[in-house]
Amino acid sequence: MECTHWRQAARGLLLLLATCVSNLAHAEGERIGLVLGGGGARGAAHIGVLKVLERERIPIHAITGTSVGSIVGGLYAAGYSPDEIEQAIGSIDWIDIFHDDTARRERPMRQKETDIGIVANLEVGLEDGNLRFPTTLVRGQKLGLWLRRMFLGRGKVESFNDLPIAFRCVATDIGEVKPVVFQSGDLALAVRASMAVPGAFAPVKHEGRVLVDGGVVNNIPIDVAREMGVDRLIVVDVGQPLAPAESVQSGVQVLVQMVSGMMRDRTQQSLSKMGSRDVLLRPEMGLLTSASFQEAIEGVDAGEKAALAAVEQLREMSVSEAAYQTWQRTQRESYSPPKTVAFVDVEASQSATSEFVHDRLSAKAGEPLDLKALENDITGSFGRGTYESISYHMDTDEQGRPGVRVVPVDASIGRTLFRAGLQIDDDFAGNSDYQLNLEGRVTSLTEKGGEWRTLVGLGRVLSIGTDVYLPFAQRGNWFVAPSIEYSALNQPLVAEGDTVAQYRLTTYGGAFKIGRDIGDRLQLSTSLVRSRARADLKVGLPEFAELDSEDVGGVEAGILWDSLDNVRFPRHGMRTEIAYTMFDTSLGSDQDGDLLRVSFDKAYSFGRNTVMLGGRASMSSDETGALQTLSTLGGLTFLSGLSERELIGTQMLFFRGIYYRRLTRQSLLFDLPVYLAGSLEAGNAWLDRSEVSTGDLIKAGSVFLGLDLPIGPLQLGYGRTFDGRDAVYLSFGSLVLPNYR
Repeated sequence: MECTHWRQAARGLLLLLATCVSNLAHAEGERIGLVLGGGGARGAAHIGVLKVLERERIPIHAITGTSVGSIVGGLYAAGYSPDEIEQAIGSIDWIDIFHDDTARRERPMRQKETDIGIVANLEVGLEDGNLRFPTTLVRGQKLGLWLRRMFLGRGKVESFNDLPIAFRCVATDIGEVKPVVFQSGDLALAVRASMAVPGAFAPVKHEGRVLVDGGVVNNIPIDVAREMGVDRLIVVDVGQPLAPAESVQSGVQVLVQMVSGMMRDRTQQSLSKMGSRDVLLRPEMGLLTSASFQEAIEGVDAGEKAALAAVEQLREMSVSEAAYQTWQRTQRESYSPPKTVAFVDVEASQSATSEFVHDRLSAKAGEPLDLKALENDITGSFGRGTYESISYHMDTDEQGRPGVRVVPVDASIGRTLFRAGLQIDDDFAGNSDYQLNLEGRVTSLTEKGGEWRTLVGLGRVLSIGTDVYLPFAQRGNWFVAPSIEYSALNQPLVAEGDTVAQYRLTTYGGAFKIGRDIGDRLQLSTSLVRSRARADLKVGLPEFAELDSEDVGGVEAGILWDSLDNVRFPRHGMRTEIAYTMFDTSLGSDQDGDLLRVSFDKAYSFGRNTVMLGGRASMSSDETGALQTLSTLGGLTFLSGLSERELIGTQMLFFRGIYYRRLTRQSLLFDLPVYLAGSLEAGNAWLDRSEVSTGDLIKAGSVFLGLDLPIGPLQLGYGRTFDGRDAVYLSFGSLVLPNYR
């Protein structure tokens, strides 16, 4: 009896082993396809799935992906391991990726100076007589550079079948609303197109088509995987469930829900094409949404859990250790950039300012390639603000030598650009004014980035000015900038807190500046200046006589250092400007004389807290025309408690310290910084140099709430001088103002 039981047990064991060997042999002969769906931040779950597939020795022979699935799938197909992909995605600064503009401190000096008086972010273009508006929140420049770096040297293949794992990704032709399947060409571009979420990332123009996120038409490309000749599929669906009806309230939420519903229906159609032996994985990710990019890496664990829950089905696709190691040796592919590059070219086919980009590149033929330096140079060029994108890729010349090609693409909104900036001041005591600045630029006048800029001011100061900026020399770091300007403003004359007269100050003149930018922080310049000023009495007693017109002419030398990260509410960096002007009768001035002006602002930050220290000084010789050397003080953080421009003089000293704390967290797309702030200030203005004394400084302070709005920074606050004068303010304007106040 016992012997019979042993025989039955042995027979069962042999049958089990035979079945396992048969399944293993069958699995080793099968082609396994992996389908990775779109889902934004939830796509990190794909990495967890890959980890389990590797532990279970499941070789993948073909990958298809849409949107974020194209990123993870493309990286795996190009030879990265799951751990390497997790590390790469986990190290992304998503806030930086979604704030596409070049950091201000890295922008060219020209852009820093033109930006400082224009506080609105929106820029509108004019092309062929039609106004053009930006179509997206993010152009995708930083994302594009990240993809270039990740796929460098791995994605230049004749066919995506030639990658370590055959690969396809899906984008949408927005003109036809039909899928476009990438199976060859530029891998980084293909992945970038596949995840160009409409309205968020700029679409990709390729071969006459405008491409957006593939999830619009095929979020889980099962049919594409079938066409690649696979036997079984592992399908990963990371799509976000529809929102509960009670939470859909706004028009935007309704629109998002409708689009999500249509995508869900198409996804269900795709899933219905799965076979009985295919495996579907749907990771449970709780509150992790498609927009939770800062927490995206948390999705990796969810992917692992989903794969482990289906591990028995997955094990049917396992192969032997030897077979898997053989497969893995072909999948793991590393790439090292060439030690030197034979050429560094900038393509001019899609940009009128290719020389500007070339001049900023530090990479040289015959030298080692520093990818970080190359990307920094490209980022600095992008900060000029006239490009849709600037990308690069490795290539070879006719002799087969490796090199770099940089491809700038001009902005789609055109070469004629407009911006506006608004400043409003109200002390709730009957004193209010506004300043609307309108800027127009005709860009790309020369290949080195020449431009013609016109600025019109309405409100507190009526002004119109225009200048032509023409860079030259081998690296374009020298420039000439002739300019003319007219301005007129009402200047009150205040005595003991009361306005006793008001003058209309009118100035017109011009300058011819020549200068040199040393890097992106320092500018040296010298100018010939010529202007005329007049003051007409508008309100006041006859004893306040009209002043004669004054002519000044001279030479000005300037030094400007600007590394501020922001002029609205700076957190890091410094801006210092020193200008010395020598007036001379031989250059048209009524009197010989001189004028020295200094301004500085320095920001220090720790956590959410920032301290900004600053000051202004203006000193002139008493012989110099008073109208041309006037400076003013008064207003929030510029002697709080006094009205705007209440103090006026030819000599001025001013110091301030401002503390502000950010109250809101930084977000990805719709960021609204709110600050609680306070300031201490001291300063005064005098009409004669002999009157200047630090003992006469007026001391003041303020508390205010600051909001950094898209239309410009807003401050609502209360200010008071130490001698009892106070005011309430509502102000639109940056903490750092142009010129010398």
